[in-house]
Amino acid sequence: LFRRLHQAIKEGLVASCHDCSDGGLGVALAETAFAGGLGMEVDLREVPREGVSRDDFLLFSESQGRFVVTVPPDRKGAFEGLMAGLPFAPVGRVVAEGRLLLVGLSGRVVVDRPISQLKEAWCRPLAF
Repeated sequence: LFRRLHQAIKEGLVASCHDCSDGGLGVALAETAFAGGLGMEVDLREVPREGVSRDDFLLFSESQGRFVVTVPPDRKGAFEGLMAGLPFAPVGRVVAEGRLLLVGLSGRVVVDRPISQLKEAWCRPLAF
């Protein structure tokens, strides 16, 4: 995975890449949106998982071997071809509207908040 992801980055197939080690998938998605100033729509049912049936476990389990990667639409095919055979999946899309929308494992919306509101909450404990 690491070698192929590195190759994808070198080939210019990746717009952004963020690990899920601190705070898990949920925090990685939010921080990616903060950095890009754009929103995201993500369907948690599309996230590769084994034995995980709760949204909170899926969103906040930390691991160094998972990444949130954004790929420009015109490079999607090349990226997916390079990643073939590895555990990855397209789980959502970047959107111009500055909102984070997450659809949970049951199909219900579990998060729908403006990125600005999430970033304010994320910064508040640090008293910036």
